[in-house]
Amino acid sequence: MSIVAVGLVLLSAVFHATWNTLTKRSADALSFMFVFGWISLAVYAIPTGYLLWRDGLAREALPFVLASGCVHVVYASSLAAAYSNGALSLTYPVARGTGVLLVPLLAMPILGERLTVPAGLGIFAILLGIVSLNLIANRRGAAREARENRRGLLFALLTGLTITSYSLIDKAGVAHVHPLVYVYLLIGILTIGISPYVLLKRQRSVGVIWRTARRDAAVAGVLNMGTYLIVLAAMKVAGSSVSYIVPLRETSIVFATIMGVVVLGERMTPPRVVGSGLIAVGVLAIALGS
Repeated sequence: MSIVAVGLVLLSAVFHATWNTLTKRSADALSFMFVFGWISLAVYAIPTGYLLWRDGLAREALPFVLASGCVHVVYASSLAAAYSNGALSLTYPVARGTGVLLVPLLAMPILGERLTVPAGLGIFAILLGIVSLNLIANRRGAAREARENRRGLLFALLTGLTITSYSLIDKAGVAHVHPLVYVYLLIGILTIGISPYVLLKRQRSVGVIWRTARRDAAVAGVLNMGTYLIVLAAMKVAGSSVSYIVPLRETSIVFATIMGVVVLGERMTPPRVVGSGLIAVGVLAIALGS
């Protein structure tokens, strides 16, 4: 993978960690995603409209846009449900780790990609780092969550499966359309898809978020679409492989850990230090070995 692609994915990881931190501390995750989704669509409307006017939308892109958009609706719903029904120390690593494990395995037969030995070891190191950061560092909380409430774990697993699905779809889909247009359409389908339920069942939560956290929602809206845009741009860079990009993107867990300490006052434990180091080693192995 080129240095440019690595830099893009790391920047995307920072963006991803930031908007997830804002979502986690919100009063209601799904309502917060609803609000920042519409903000995001408003912010990026003009440049997206210009690109559509200039280039149009290739017919070949539509199946990928529709498929990934529908998967994103399930992703947003399952992510919000995981946060609502389970401890972050259990749900987040399951959700993100599933993608790290499955995308490279599926990308080889489906997309014809190949893993080098160093990159494969790097992916394994990132997966170990995720486990160390989130499960080992909080083994009591994770065990209690798995014992007391399995709904969060099941929704986290579903979230991980959606991450795997849309990553593979997007790798092929972005070849047919400008990344900004592609991401805009995905966010549009996602936001419209969750709107009926949110407006019918969570009107009060939407009002609370708009009154008390609309600045956070505005930042999250810009960064959320920016995250996908940067990742898709990295996929278009020559030599970029989804088998490497998805694990590399999970460096967001390191950034999220730092934000948890600085922003949310969480404690940095030795397993978290070890986990961050493993992820850093994994990033280096992917960058040098691919």
